[in-house]
Amino acid sequence: MRRVWIGIVVLVAASAVVGCRVQKPAPPAPTPLLVTVIKPATTPVREYWVYNGYLDTTKSVEVKSKIRGFLTAVKFVEGTEVAFDAPLYTIDKLEYETAVKRATAELMKSEAQIKSWDAQIIQARADLDRVTKSVAGGAESKTEQDKAQATLDVRIAELKAAEATRDAAQATLKTATIQLSYTDIKAKIAGRISRTLVDDGNLVLADTTMLTTIVRVDELFIYYDAPEADFLAYQKALIKSSHPDPSGQQIGLEVGVGDEIGFPHPGIIDFRENRVETATGTIRVRGRIDNPLFANKVRLLYPGMFARVRVPKSDPVPRTVLPEDCLVSGQEGRFLFVVNASGVVEKRIVTVGATVWKAPAPEPGKTPPSWVAVNPTPAAPVEGQPLLPTRRPIKSVVAITAGLQPDDRVILDGLQQARPGASVKPEEWVMTPPVEAKK
Repeated sequence: MRRVWIGIVVLVAASAVVGCRVQKPAPPAPTPLLVTVIKPATTPVREYWVYNGYLDTTKSVEVKSKIRGFLTAVKFVEGTEVAFDAPLYTIDKLEYETAVKRATAELMKSEAQIKSWDAQIIQARADLDRVTKSVAGGAESKTEQDKAQATLDVRIAELKAAEATRDAAQATLKTATIQLSYTDIKAKIAGRISRTLVDDGNLVLADTTMLTTIVRVDELFIYYDAPEADFLAYQKALIKSSHPDPSGQQIGLEVGVGDEIGFPHPGIIDFRENRVETATGTIRVRGRIDNPLFANKVRLLYPGMFARVRVPKSDPVPRTVLPEDCLVSGQEGRFLFVVNASGVVEKRIVTVGATVWKAPAPEPGKTPPSWVAVNPTPAAPVEGQPLLPTRRPIKSVVAITAGLQPDDRVILDGLQQARPGASVKPEEWVMTPPVEAKK
């Protein structure tokens, strides 16, 4: 019996110890994650079609000789830009200078003959007048008068022949002079010249030997193929509204090449093909853009370069826009996180429209216009601690066409830690559109 009581006492003591352990206090609740949220802005947005195309010159010239001869000089630097009428080649002039001298001598000879015949005609007229008076006085016969008239007529005819010879000599001299001018081959357009295909010392044939080529580079064509569906959509819009015709040189387009951000080169559409290509279901369209010369004598664009083309679909309409940094990509598409009124994170799948703005490349000494996110209620400074940033540049702004409300609070900073259903502490910032550049 004594052993039973001892066991009961031990069991009760053990239960008291276990009860004390179960009653330990619970840990404190975790502090909500601090995130930066931003409300969408509204701005006019234009929808675009985007195509791939290529650049080409607006004018090209094949440089050939108009005469036969030996090339004596190449007067340009290969691969550089040449001005209109700039000297390019020289052909041996000796043969053509000789032809000019020969034609000049023939012209001088014919002009001397004309003067001679003029003098003989004056003499013949005087003889005819004298004989006519003698015949009237009975001193000469009518036969002498006829002979004097015939002599005058012959000399007049010889004068006309000499004049014809002079005209022929003038034409020969003009031809020889033109051919002599062809010995100096000049640029017929301003543009970038290729390498020379013939070196000096070689025989050049008239209208046959290709010497080099020149392409215009201050203005370029952009060619691209638009799908039939896009062209048909534009035609329907053209019927319903006052959109300009694609061939009227009123539709703007924008072009980008290489790693350029966006489409920095504006231009116009100046031509479309007169039929849809049945094999590809596309229609060829051509635009025209400027290719300016920078201060260091360099042009950025080259004929033959691959290019991206952006063509407006319609006039600008108000759209909801957000920083592209708010978007996340997943298997379900593009989505973002919003914070509801209770401070809980929600996931929203959205439809992304056109890119409204991209930050340009920085330039020394310039602050370009930019979209920014601003904290309207910054925290009070704490002594001994650095000031928290209150302004953040936005790299890219995109339009949201579906899935987002104007009053939604979208997470901008803190996306990596935020999860749907989690409680967060939102700090509301505001989007501001670009302002004038600061100098």
